[in-house]
Amino acid sequence: MTTYITWNIASNPNTPVDVLEKLSTDVWVIRLAIAENSNTPVDVLVKLSTDEESYVRKFVAKNPHTPVDVLVKLSTDENSSVRWNIANNPNTPVNVLVNLSTDEDYDVRRAVDWNPNTPKCE
Repeated sequence: MTTYITWNIASNPNTPVDVLEKLSTDVWVIRLAIAENSNTPVDVLVKLSTDEESYVRKFVAKNPHTPVDVLVKLSTDENSSVRWNIANNPNTPVNVLVNLSTDEDYDVRRAVDWNPNTPKCE
């Protein structure tokens, strides 16, 4: 029950930043909620971008407040779900989308095609 309550706190966009920072070292499911939270500070997103748990990195890649340099770094993550979220993130730079357009994973390549920032061939 405690994890459920903590998850609700971690995922709430009204949770104060200092609480999110403290919870960012909790179990992976709490770190995942923090990685997805739109109120999570950039420095915490940067820290979570190197998390050992791919689910956490996946949600850092999805967060619209993740810095571009972190998106670039995560675009080469070994986990295809992380790369898929990078390909879907509207803040991913065009050069990264171009690189991901030749990704070994079909779903990543397809996500690149769906990203509105991907240059289209005429």
